[in-house]
Amino acid sequence: MIPVVEPPPSPPSASKSLFLRVGFILIILGAIFWVWSSQPFSPARVIRFQVRKGVPARGVAKDLYDQGLLRHPISFLIWVKLLGHASGIKPGVYELSTRESGFAIFRTFRKGPPLMRVTFPEGWTAKQMAALLDARGVTTAADFLAIVGKEKREGFLFPDTYFFEQGLPADQVVGRLTQRFKDKEPKDFKDRAKTMKLSEGQLVTLASIVEREARAPQERPIIAGVFLNRLHKHWYLESCATVEYSLGGWKPHLSYKDLKVESPYNTYRHGGLPPGPICNPGAAALDAAAHPAQTDMMFFVADGQGTHRFSRYYNEHLAAQGVRGAKGEGGNQSK
Repeated sequence: MIPVVEPPPSPPSASKSLFLRVGFILIILGAIFWVWSSQPFSPARVIRFQVRKGVPARGVAKDLYDQGLLRHPISFLIWVKLLGHASGIKPGVYELSTRESGFAIFRTFRKGPPLMRVTFPEGWTAKQMAALLDARGVTTAADFLAIVGKEKREGFLFPDTYFFEQGLPADQVVGRLTQRFKDKEPKDFKDRAKTMKLSEGQLVTLASIVEREARAPQERPIIAGVFLNRLHKHWYLESCATVEYSLGGWKPHLSYKDLKVESPYNTYRHGGLPPGPICNPGAAALDAAAHPAQTDMMFFVADGQGTHRFSRYYNEHLAAQGVRGAKGEGGNQSK
């Protein structure tokens, strides 16, 4: 039997050998480029970086370089040329690490800025909302309050949970909040205002007072009814919440000196509704103001248990105040 001799392996072809060499060189160059562009051995720092609307890719690259996020603008611009047009870069505020490569940064910019979850509790003022928006980097407090003041939006900034991009113009933020108000207000809100011979703004103002005065949800319609009764009889509303607004902040207890503060919002010194809302009411307070309880009560006072005692006559109200002890001070003391 004649043994079978395996032929010796053929040497790699010239084209295959060239391919391997080129591939190896590209890997080496890629590693060098990555080290050069991403600063992997420098201490990591996180920098808040804003991509400004309308700035071209070269401008973005220069800003990245100036803030120490790139070794050279070309390490970012090369990916703009290779992987997409500069229009794919979405404006906004980003949290970037100094160890990220130009490729990673470009990919982040194409995804867009992260969304910030922002929750506004019911009864917050525009100032409180502005401070939170500023702290989260959504928009500046000054710009937000300027728009709110100019457009008279206090009371119409619906308290809810929102997801905002960072670095938004203030008018867009205000627009989102006021649009949510329109979506959430009672369907018959404007009709109810006409029936009650109030403007929509006045009814929102009433709702804002109810929001700040009510302790228990079931009391909102009753409190709204009490204030409407006082309006119809041309009595002062004597709302402690309006005094707190006049003082510039909420207080757990008011003194008799506080009740004398001079302000058009102080309903112990001025008749009728105040000039505008004292906070931003939620859906329940808006509904209570639009659909108040039919009641003959004219007074209410906090009972120290998280609810109120309601009275029809003043002598009953004085007796109810005795429940709270000798101090006779605090919110809702003299309704």
